[in-house]
Amino acid sequence: MGNGYIVLHKAIRDFEKLERYTLGIMIEKILLECIESCFMTMAAPIQEKYRYLTRTSALFDTLKLYLRISVQTKCLEEKIYIKLIPRLGDIGRMIGGWVQKTKSQNPNTKS
Repeated sequence: MGNGYIVLHKAIRDFEKLERYTLGIMIEKILLECIESCFMTMAAPIQEKYRYLTRTSALFDTLKLYLRISVQTKCLEEKIYIKLIPRLGDIGRMIGGWVQKTKSQNPNTKS
């Protein structure tokens, strides 16, 4: 996620002023929350990991939505988005695998 942050941070600087301070700030905020949530998950006791991971997963889905919106509104260049797609896919699969592993390790988790 750290590498993706650098790419997005640089791309957001190129947003038009209005979008930079609305959509751009939301994208950056959500990405930082995703990173923070991953660290919180690693530090959490096993019985709380699932809760943190479901939050991380929801944040990541929201991030992907905002990125698609930024491409559709021509704030984010499509070539940058295309560059990010493989990274986003990898991160999404990692989060999903982490959720499934944590869920199977803790039978008290609720779907």
